[in-house]
Amino acid sequence: MNEQLYPFSPYYRRLFDAQRIDPHAVRRVADLRSLPLTTKTDIAPTIDDPLRHLDLVLQPDADSIRRFGAKSMVLELLLARLMHGEANAKERVRLEYAPVHATFTTGRTALPTQFLYASADFERLHVVGKRLVDVQGALPGERGLNVFPFAPHLAFWQVFAVGQAATMLFMHTGGGKVMGTPGNITALERMQPEMLMGVPGYVYHLLRKAAERGVRLDKLKRIALGAERVPPALKVRLGELCEQMGRPSVSVQGVYGFTEARMAWAECPAPDHETSYGYHTYPDLEVFETVDPDTGESVGEGQRGELVYTTLGGRGSCVLRYRTGDIVEGGIVCEPCPGCGRVVPRICGALSRRSDIGEFQLTKIRGTLVDLNEFLPVMAAIEEVVEWQLVVKKHNDDPQDLDELLLYIALREGVEERPVASRISRDLLQRVEVAPNRIEVMPLAQLETSLGLDTQLKETRIRDIRNLVAGA
Repeated sequence: MNEQLYPFSPYYRRLFDAQRIDPHAVRRVADLRSLPLTTKTDIAPTIDDPLRHLDLVLQPDADSIRRFGAKSMVLELLLARLMHGEANAKERVRLEYAPVHATFTTGRTALPTQFLYASADFERLHVVGKRLVDVQGALPGERGLNVFPFAPHLAFWQVFAVGQAATMLFMHTGGGKVMGTPGNITALERMQPEMLMGVPGYVYHLLRKAAERGVRLDKLKRIALGAERVPPALKVRLGELCEQMGRPSVSVQGVYGFTEARMAWAECPAPDHETSYGYHTYPDLEVFETVDPDTGESVGEGQRGELVYTTLGGRGSCVLRYRTGDIVEGGIVCEPCPGCGRVVPRICGALSRRSDIGEFQLTKIRGTLVDLNEFLPVMAAIEEVVEWQLVVKKHNDDPQDLDELLLYIALREGVEERPVASRISRDLLQRVEVAPNRIEVMPLAQLETSLGLDTQLKETRIRDIRNLVAGA
């Protein structure tokens, strides 16, 4: 913080100066609690200031190095000037700090926010890639199939780094939008990978279609899912599909990551799909905290709270005490992992991810505040439902009328509609405290098209069209 963040981050230097914070007073992790939290609205670009996010990028120049740079850095550059000239000293700074890679947030609640990587940050992505496969139990020389969509998003590039760092042969298909599900099934069948990585909804769709085609899996050992919440019931479904195709006991694990961190964390393998030992973090690369989502006050170890993230030792876009908006039910635990024995802090319990549904995560339906994320585990547990989509709209498309929830489902062959619809309404009412106004059965092919499984970067699981009506 003293040597990089305050000297070279325009955003944080302004913040510290405005609040009269002495960066040298922050010596321990506990001291972070005295610093202000950073939120997405603090840094996201706006129409009036579309480049605001670039103030997070470390930007040393001659003046900031002279005024705020660490003595070791000043001496190193002075020596470079004396021995090799001014151009050599400038090139050293450029090579260390110049951005070489960019990823973006999805931009569902605001304009997409760009996060930049310097060369060292991209190298860290590879270091993290090796750690991910170590936690997941993958071995050098194994093969992987990456069905994350081609996009300037963290998930795809983290998997790209996994293959390079772990010396695994990966095929990157770009998901359904690029090769189509038939093309991905062909790749799965011909390559016979030990690892499959992708968005949960699309991986489920891919394996279901592969099972229908009679594909046999000879080598698959593990499935790693990212970019969305992974309910235990979905893990069970994926395990059953793999067993149908000849591979019982396939491990299904979540991978947690977010754009602002520029890295991801793997869930430790567990003996069954219902058990989770949590996500192993990297205390040499970051600091995680948990805070009360309402007050922002720190909570104790193992207590439910919102995850807060601080970059350590990064270049490019760096954040300090960044509120992720993601709620972890079991908090952060520092005791040894019961699964593998590692002693690094773990993110434990169910994660309710802000990015699952974007701005639709917590919304007001008929005067009741509803967490639509909770539809995901409920619907995953209804075995008779093959696919589903929720539409939030206004009754009669009248912007002044009541809100409506319409749930469209595709059922397994031979399943009766009425008992399943009754169970769905009962389970949703119990967990989410609201039931759909109407549940309609749709042909599977029609629902797959509506979800955009082969046309969108991520399937449209929940559609809120109330604003469309209001703006009409």
